[in-house]
Amino acid sequence: MLNTQSTYQGKFLFLFFILMVSLFLITGCEQPEKAEMQQKKNQETETSEPSAPPDNENKSVKPIRIKEGEFQGANGWLSDDKIVYTINEGTATRVFSYNLFSGDQNLLYESSHPIASVTVSPAGKYILIRTSPGTYEGTLTVIKANGKVVWEENITGFDFAVEWNPYHEESLLIASFTEDWDFTSYHIDIAKGTTEKLNLREPFAKWGDSNHLFFLDWDSENPSLFAPLVKQSIDGNNETRVEADIFQFDAAKDRLMTITVPADQSDQAKYTFMDNDFRKLSSISVPHLTRFSDWLVPYYDWTPRGIITFQPLYSAESDMYAGGFQLISVDSETGDKEVLLEDMENAPLSCSPNGTACLAGFYLEELIMTDRREVFRLVEHKSS
Repeated sequence: MLNTQSTYQGKFLFLFFILMVSLFLITGCEQPEKAEMQQKKNQETETSEPSAPPDNENKSVKPIRIKEGEFQGANGWLSDDKIVYTINEGTATRVFSYNLFSGDQNLLYESSHPIASVTVSPAGKYILIRTSPGTYEGTLTVIKANGKVVWEENITGFDFAVEWNPYHEESLLIASFTEDWDFTSYHIDIAKGTTEKLNLREPFAKWGDSNHLFFLDWDSENPSLFAPLVKQSIDGNNETRVEADIFQFDAAKDRLMTITVPADQSDQAKYTFMDNDFRKLSSISVPHLTRFSDWLVPYYDWTPRGIITFQPLYSAESDMYAGGFQLISVDSETGDKEVLLEDMENAPLSCSPNGTACLAGFYLEELIMTDRREVFRLVEHKSS
């Protein structure tokens, strides 16, 4: 019995050993196959999900094709892809939105009176359209980006200046001028439907925050090239002088830019960037061109990083200068400058919300793709 039991135990152990070796070999073969299959799967996933290219890098620009009418000009940006433009067609003037990359367009507004100006709010939520029924009449109409009219009023004036509030887009500042350049300032609140006259000493004010304005306090009795920068509440009270000897300034949301000419560097313009609490962020100096009684400030526009502007190659008299301009971007936080394009004309700019494209020209008839360093014609006229 003992010998028979030992024999059975030996056979059982031998079979168990063979079984374990077989399982080990099978498992060992399966593991590399699984690893190889997983690796192929990962590679396929990486191939099918490439990283997203930068904005607009691979998008082709589709120019506006006009069959009938006269292109009056582009007017600004509703989004990074979509602009607003105006066209005259016989007795009617029409305002369109246009997608630069799909070519889709929509009629937003039509008037039988000449449209004198179209101004888009900072985030593209609203569009202010000024029509001129008569020489000293102005009809101001605010529409949404879909064309819906949300506010309209007639205000007497020969010309107008408009400043949207970047902190509260339902709010805007308007100055109406007589032919002798006397002015009246108004605060418009679209949400409330109110129009309030303001007591301001200067018509060209900028928003410092939702309730305060900046302006240069020019002394009419002692003309000068420089003036102090003043901050005041919108109700006309609480004036504070914040900077001295400023030639020009501008403000965007949470940012302020001043331009002056240092006494020891009269051939340079100094741009200083601050936050709206007047803490200095950076400054740059660029060559500038002199005019008969002052200096030429090249056109510019704000971007999320700072400004895009033009700079001459050297300082000179503006009417003698023939060196062309560089298009540059300036980082307001660091003061870093980058040359985007050479041999450009100094002309008005309107840049997209993300700063990767700018409309340029006196009718904003060109499109500069700043990320590609390319310039496109915005409009093509097609035959019937």
